Amino acid sequence: MNIFDAMKSYAEQYVVVDSRSFDAEELACVRTAKVVASQYGMSCCFYMKSGCQKYLPLSRDSEANIGDSVDLSKAKVLTLKRGEDDFINRLEVK
Repeated sequence: MNIFDAMKSYAEQYVVVDSRSFDAEELACVRTAKVVASQYGMSCCFYMKSGCQKYLPLSRDSEANIGDSVDLSKAKVLTLKRGEDDFINRLEVK
């Protein structure tokens, strides 16, 4: 047995485990979406029809700049996984 097989791994990379489009119900909730600066880089700010705002960080591969409007019909929601139970979502804008 390799000694490393029994050792805990640290700093594993996130990998994409799912990619999907927004569904009609989700699209119907959003008035507009825009790329904004956030604490950890760029995020998408969803201006909801209910009047509140919600944020989702952009993926590293997104092709957007701060201030850009986001066409949600072309954007993808990515689910990334690291380890057994560590899941996060990111928005991919191309």
